[in-house]
Amino acid sequence: MRRTSLCLLPLLLAATAAWGQTSIPTLTFNDSALNWSVVQSAPLVPGGQVKILYDTDRLPGCRGTAPDGGPGWAVTGYYQLNDGTVGNFFAGGRPSFPGQSPEAVLELPENGGLALWFQVTNLWGCSEWDSNYGNNFRFDVGSPRIVFGSNWTTAVYGTLKKGGNVVVDYDITRLSGCRQTYNGYQTWDVEAQYRFDGGTVQTAPLTQVVGTFGREQVPAVLAIPTTASHLELWFHNWDRTSCVTWDSAYGQNYHFYPVP
Repeated sequence: MRRTSLCLLPLLLAATAAWGQTSIPTLTFNDSALNWSVVQSAPLVPGGQVKILYDTDRLPGCRGTAPDGGPGWAVTGYYQLNDGTVGNFFAGGRPSFPGQSPEAVLELPENGGLALWFQVTNLWGCSEWDSNYGNNFRFDVGSPRIVFGSNWTTAVYGTLKKGGNVVVDYDITRLSGCRQTYNGYQTWDVEAQYRFDGGTVQTAPLTQVVGTFGREQVPAVLAIPTTASHLELWFHNWDRTSCVTWDSAYGQNYHFYPVP
């Protein structure tokens, strides 16, 4: 088994109108050229999926050529969510059928923990494992997440469910116009403003005080009512001088639609 390390007027800012799409995060298992690293591209969330990219050079043994000239070996990935039923997928080498892709996409139906491990076998009975010394590779599956990136992208990870929670992960560098200090102390904040089904506007902080009046970015967790079919979001930045800026998709706001 092989071990792997793991200003005064509101400013309407540009943004990407991609609120209906769900992005698929990837887990990439690299070989020795990249220090056996395992790279997670984005949060894993219930109701979403994850793509597994496995470099078969992590398991270089048990090779050989089949009589037809193709590889006489294959790498199988195994997965388990919350200690439930173990599933498997093709991760490289000789496919079970023509056109089979080694880029597996797994469903993540619920919160919890995802375990992954890998095995290479060949036609002559050889077998080796990549299982983090028998501990397997483990990843957290958390709440659905909406990520507002610094490059003005918007990505949804997972499925927003009525009666569930959603994490709003907002990069506060998108709103950096109001940053007044007082005696060297930071005197500004960023918040999310939102409403469900056109109802009452609510707010959630996206910054928190650290040290002596410092500021750091924090995600907001919103509880989705069991009857809600529409979540509308926009963002507000202000400081002690009454400077105010907005991120509201040119006044259209950002729209998401929870499902049962």
